[in-house]
Amino acid sequence: MAEYQDNEVEQEEPVEQIEVEVGDQVRHPKWGVGTVLFKSGTGENSKVVVVFPEEGQRKLLVKKARLKKVQ
Repeated sequence: MAEYQDNEVEQEEPVEQIEVEVGDQVRHPKWGVGTVLFKSGTGENSKVVVVFPEEGQRKLLVKKARLKKVQ
């Protein structure tokens, strides 16, 4: 699998930290809505694998990914 991906655009403003769990739907600014398949770590160091319909599986660092939970 691919390496964990940082945001492609350097960020200067703080990113809102969210807590996600396996099964949650999240929205990524580039890849749209996806479902969390796997999570490791907690808090600032958590990493997730999210499957997006058009992009497939992506490994993301939660603190960098700019994810938002879908209600």
